Amino acid sequence: MSQGAMNIKPNYSVADLAGEALESRKVPRGHANPNQLLRSTLLQAVDGFNLQAAYPAHCLLDLQKLNAGGTDWRARSPDYRQSLLRDLKVESLPALPGILPMPLCVDLRYLETDWVFVESGDPEFLLRFTRDEYAMLIAGAQAEEEEFSVPLTEARPNLDFPQRDEREIRFAVEAITQQRVRARLSESIEIAPLPLSSQRLLKLQTQEDVSGTELARVIEMDPSLASQVISWANSPYYGAPGSIRSIQDAVIRVLGFDLTMNLALGLAMSKQIRLPKDGVHGHSHFWRDALMRALMVEKLVKKIKPLARPYAGMAYLAGLLHNFGYLVLAEVFPPYFSLYCRNQEANPHVPPMYLERFLFGITREQIASYLFNTWGLPNEMCIAIRQQHNPHYTGPHFKYSNLLYLAHQYMHPQWEQQVTRISPAVYDRLELSAEDAMAARQELDEMPNEAMEDFVRMLESSTKR
Repeated sequence: MSQGAMNIKPNYSVADLAGEALESRKVPRGHANPNQLLRSTLLQAVDGFNLQAAYPAHCLLDLQKLNAGGTDWRARSPDYRQSLLRDLKVESLPALPGILPMPLCVDLRYLETDWVFVESGDPEFLLRFTRDEYAMLIAGAQAEEEEFSVPLTEARPNLDFPQRDEREIRFAVEAITQQRVRARLSESIEIAPLPLSSQRLLKLQTQEDVSGTELARVIEMDPSLASQVISWANSPYYGAPGSIRSIQDAVIRVLGFDLTMNLALGLAMSKQIRLPKDGVHGHSHFWRDALMRALMVEKLVKKIKPLARPYAGMAYLAGLLHNFGYLVLAEVFPPYFSLYCRNQEANPHVPPMYLERFLFGITREQIASYLFNTWGLPNEMCIAIRQQHNPHYTGPHFKYSNLLYLAHQYMHPQWEQQVTRISPAVYDRLELSAEDAMAARQELDEMPNEAMEDFVRMLESSTKR
């Protein structure tokens, strides 16, 4: 590793920092900015060797650089991290030598400040050192030759210039794909034409005064899709009395026109692309996340005053397909997708779009929006997917993208902290109050979980190939 990256011997002691000396270094967390805070990731090599890698919080850990020495590192699971926290009786892991039963590797290259802050074990406080003091702690270490962190500013996603998407997608394919298959993938960036069943459903969706009977006829033309609709209608999630045996009964009596249309369209499109076997720590939970996001968007729409509401069916479908680009990345960039998953595991603090931009040159939102446009999906859908992480978007069909943005914040693992950062302008544009959005989240929490998980399993099984 380079200048500023240091490998600390595991038997280095910080006993001189124990007790009152360590307590005196505690400061409230708000005293540090990301340029001063060291974050750490726990890694393991194929041979079982463990490592704690520390780097500035405004950076991402680049596993390719860390692996350049010949060791194949992979992030330890969240369960392993939690077991360490329990054993140490702390709530966070300090980036200090001798604390953990493993070496500590520190990259200070981008820590351009006189102060260094590390976790204290208490979520409300950090430990503060001068840069010289921190250097003294690791004074016995041997400097490496190259750094392993990258500032997030070098991986900033393209949120504002969708007109560049096609060029960036094709450049990414050219840059990443191996020479022997480059031409084939460049030509097939659209993956495949939209399935005939999806084309029929889309045509039906754009027509006015379409009946449930007409929708049932279209679904009946695709035996696989028809069987899935029957399964959905008979799911305990909907609690329909008796057994549903016909598509018409499923559409009219149980699911309703909009829900049947959106679920069928989402399923038909997803069948074009395999669900990746790989994912963060082995599983992506694609359909569970998709369904939960769709339900959250649906509940938000219902909180908006009727005259200001966007089309609920389109909003639900946008929620269901919000992460479709994840599938496309796995399909288009298979050699790099596994590397991407490993980097996600090592950088849980980094939004996926930054890692995608860093590794592929594009984001899942860009490639999904481009594909949807190629398939002829409504412009509302293409824009919603493309701009879903842009809280400042006020262009055409902004309500759909703003709803996806809001739903993402309320569905985030740390959603209670995320929602405090939402600009009032987002609520104002949607003509929705923060209180109503919170109520929508609470309604989602109160939905029966067991029946929902059964429904998710049906969706997952219907798209396995």
